Amino acid sequence: MFIQFPFIEVPKELRKIVGEPTPGTRAYRREGTHEECGQWLEALGEHYKGDVGLSPSGVSMFVPVLRAGVHKRIKDGKLTAFFFYITKVRSTFFGSRLKTKQRPYIVLSVSECKAWAAEMKRRAGYVDEPTSLMEQRRRLKPVAAADEPKTRQEAEEAEEFVDTDPQDKGNRKVRYEEPLSREDRQQDMYYLVAEALAGLLSGKKAELYRKRLEKGLTWDKQAKTWKWKE
Repeated sequence: MFIQFPFIEVPKELRKIVGEPTPGTRAYRREGTHEECGQWLEALGEHYKGDVGLSPSGVSMFVPVLRAGVHKRIKDGKLTAFFFYITKVRSTFFGSRLKTKQRPYIVLSVSECKAWAAEMKRRAGYVDEPTSLMEQRRRLKPVAAADEPKTRQEAEEAEEFVDTDPQDKGNRKVRYEEPLSREDRQQDMYYLVAEALAGLLSGKKAELYRKRLEKGLTWDKQAKTWKWKE
């Protein structure tokens, strides 16, 4: 029995904020300033009521694939993804203008990732719910391999697809910066989410995030993660 994948809808009015998809895919790309990135994330949170906001590395909570597998599914047009590239424009020594772009922030739909897991369960031939997430991962691991890149070249092509906008290929006036470290990217995402929630929420909840932004983050060496200062 054919079961249509339940993609989230991206209405035309939202495309003014998220941009247009790369042809043949559901990868919606947008670029702009750091402030516009916060507004983009806020708009996604408001429209999808919290369903969109999962990072590619967070997909493993639902589906036992590596990040390369997530990238491949996005490239193949089987997963909706929203990209934002923070950009800057500077003048070169010769007076021409050069656009520099950071590697993108990417957010995905939780409901689509759950649907991906359900798709794997059907392939694995079971419908009962396991007692734990680890048990589910163990059961799905054999069929999950089919969703991973088969060759190193395929993995590299998928990574290039998510790291850089295909429309920039061959454009000498666009340069991509070196990728941020995992810690720096995590820190940036904490701030972007807090800025979005401070504007999206109201009352005490909004005030909580405004105070967090004022106090900033601190690095927890033991947990190896960022935490808001008390």
